[in-house]
Amino acid sequence: MFGEDAIAQQLAEARSKLDVVRQTQQDHQVPPVTAEAADGRIKITLGADGRVERFEFVEVRVLKEGTEFLEEEVKNAVNAALNARAESLASGTAAPDLEAIGEAVAQIQDQGLAQMRAMSAQISTVMKKLQGGS
Repeated sequence: MFGEDAIAQQLAEARSKLDVVRQTQQDHQVPPVTAEAADGRIKITLGADGRVERFEFVEVRVLKEGTEFLEEEVKNAVNAALNARAESLASGTAAPDLEAIGEAVAQIQDQGLAQMRAMSAQISTVMKKLQGGS
């Protein structure tokens, strides 16, 4: 039978691995990234989640440049911000093996359930004996 100490040990290991994952995620959060285009007249900021947080025409006169110019420069600003964000995300740290952690937790759960069923069956047997059954 799967002992209580073994379950406690496996749960402690799973919690430890999850703590490492949480810490890794906190350590590798990407700060907001700002990029410019059209000689600094257009700015875009991507938030920590990678979504556009702010879009700004620093000089309103840039709007007079025409739609083709604006389309190209906005595209350039967005791509520059995405490239800067991608560089920030690149790291030499290996990602934690979430699949292995999930499998370990599932195994603990399965073994715990099996042990609970066995204990329940034993309790039922004892109760029958106490009530005069065989």
